[in-house]
Amino acid sequence: MPDAATDRRAGLHSNAQYDVVLLSFTVPTAEADRFLRPLRREGSEMARNRHPEKPGYTRGDGFTRLGLPEPETFVEGMRTVSVCPRDAKTPQSESLRLCAHAHAHEFRAGTTRIYLSASSDAPLEKPTA
Repeated sequence: MPDAATDRRAGLHSNAQYDVVLLSFTVPTAEADRFLRPLRREGSEMARNRHPEKPGYTRGDGFTRLGLPEPETFVEGMRTVSVCPRDAKTPQSESLRLCAHAHAHEFRAGTTRIYLSASSDAPLEKPTA
C-alpha cells in the first residue's frame, strides 16, 4: 500500500464455499496511477465501467461490508483491471497468490480510491489480530 494512502480499509469474508479479501484506500490520482501501473500487462490500459450496477447495489462479500459503495456502481472516473499471478512481468504481479480485481475511482479531481479484491475457493490464511 502506498505510504500516502489514507482512509485504509480491509476485510475478509469467509463462508463454506469461498473466501474474499478486500482492501481499499485513498491516494492522490498520480500515486494511484503509479501503484496500478505494475499490475497491468505491458501496453494495456484500464477499462471503463461500461455496464454499471444500479446505485444501491450491494454484495454480501463486497465493499459494502467496509462501509463503501460497490465500485461496480460508478461510471464517471472509474477504471478497472484484473490481474493474475505473473500476468504482468513485475515483482508486484509475480508476488500475487490469487487473481485480483482492481478498481480506481477518481471521485474528486486529483483524488482516487483504490478498491482491490481477490477470492479463493480454498480457505485463506486468516490475518493475525
